[in-house]
Order: sequence, then structure tokens, then C-alpha cells
Amino acid sequence: MDDARFRGSAAGKPPGVRAESVIAAAAVAVAIAACSCPSGSADPTSESPPFPIGQMGVPVHARAADGATADITVNSATWLPPGCASHFANPTYGSACNVVELTITGTSQRFFQFNHVNIFAGYGGGNQPWTHPDDAPQPATLAVDYQRLHKMPPLQAGGLHDGQTAHGFVGFAMPTGGDLYITINDPAQPAPYTEAGWIVHT
Repeated sequence: MDDARFRGSAAGKPPGVRAESVIAAAAVAVAIAACSCPSGSADPTSESPPFPIGQMGVPVHARAADGATADITVNSATWLPPGCASHFANPTYGSACNVVELTITGTSQRFFQFNHVNIFAGYGGGNQPWTHPDDAPQPATLAVDYQRLHKMPPLQAGGLHDGQTAHGFVGFAMPTGGDLYITINDPAQPAPYTEAGWIVHT
């Protein structure tokens, strides 16, 4: 039987069949547009920080609130067992440490300021790893016994521009190692202004 309804060419279809096909296609398009089907995009509720994120050994281009810039590299990260921190030269055996090695190179005419008290570490968690409400980030501390641990020099505070470089270690009194979320904030800002972050493992 040579019925046009069963031919592959749409041109041979009766007008009624073509109209039904158009209506069916339109209905499918509407159904797809209205579908709340899962997609490959990231979870919209997950935290998306407005600062650059880096990994070990890869420079991150950080920008301060005043426009000063620097390339910052996490060179190493190490967990050390209890006894690594000191208080008035006496070891504090109840606390372990995570120690992170940093290199900061100024890349602008403006001085890029840094201060160890504005560098933080946390364990992250959930879909808010950078600002997890149950994981207050710990500031770096000079209570870590850097010299005894051969982690010298401790990075303290300063300003860099146009190729000047600072290198040193920052330590955090934290009970365990693992995945750490490191952030560096602009010391010139009264409210937290995060310039860059890193995910490292100790």
C-alpha cells in the first residue's frame, strides 16, 4: 500500500498529519522547558567564593581591595603532632599544628600588604567549605615553634611591589591534618576581604 502517511518524506504527508506533528513537537518543547530535571551544572546552593582558588605549587594571582596585586604560592603543607606549639618557651603538648610554606611576589606598583594574623585555615565541610558555620577558621599563630621544627623563617608582616618577594611559614594550632582550606585576607580592611584561597592536604 502506497499511503503518504507512511512515507519518510514530510512533504508527502497530508496537511492534517503535518499539523499533528507540529502540535506534538510544540508540546514536547513545552514539557522540556517546564521540566525541573537534574542537569550537569553545579549545585546552586553550594558556596562559590568570589576570590581565586589555587592548589599546592601553583601561583594564584591575588588582588587587594586597593588594587595592589601579588602572585602567591603554597609551596608545602605539613601536619605536625602535639608538641609543635610553644607558650612562653614551654611546649604545649595538647595541640598539634598544620604548617604552610608560602611565597608572595608583588606584581604591581602599589604595595601588596600581608600579615600572618590575616591568614586562616579551616577544615571546610558540606556545601560551605570556606565559611562553614561549624568550622571557624583558625588564624596563623607565632606560638608554633618554627625554629625547633626547622620551618624558618616564620612569615610575619610586610609589603611588596614590582617583583619583590617574601618567603616564609605560617602555622595553625589544629588537632588533625587532612584537607585544609587556606585563605589570605587584606590586612588593610576592617571587614574581612579575602584575596585568595587554596585547598591543600597535610
